[in-house]
Amino acid sequence: MRRQLKTDCGSVLGANQQRSHCKDFIADAKQLWRRLVFNHLITNVDDHLQNIGFLYANNNQWRLAPAFDLNPFPDKEPESKTWLSEDTGPITSVKQLLQQATRFELTPAAANAILSEVVEAVRQWKSVAVTPEVGLKQAECLDFKSAFEHSALEDATKLI
Repeated sequence: MRRQLKTDCGSVLGANQQRSHCKDFIADAKQLWRRLVFNHLITNVDDHLQNIGFLYANNNQWRLAPAFDLNPFPDKEPESKTWLSEDTGPITSVKQLLQQATRFELTPAAANAILSEVVEAVRQWKSVAVTPEVGLKQAECLDFKSAFEHSALEDATKLI
């Protein structure tokens, strides 16, 4: 059963609520940061809070649900709908995500390691896109190229 954990607006998913109600807050927080980086690097500009879910894990405890509704938008600038906090506004760069990584229980070294893994995964987008599970034809990849190959990916590469 999937239920949504109600959150406050002060920061992404209400860190206080997440800390007190998640079965494994630290693992979920780190995974959430990974997803935010991934969403930014694939130009998923539809990454609003309703697309981040939690599963009930018994005893009033929750866990981060598997990722869903991940859609690259090749015709958009990579600006997130998700705000890290009221003072930072929407996610607009990998540098901004790195600056906020401690909110997600990540040391700078751990954040850099995750960033490196995500960059490497995003660089493989074409080979993944043409797999039977995704189903794009090689010619269709050109339509999605700008969602994956852009200045944010270049900036991320320089930061790792």
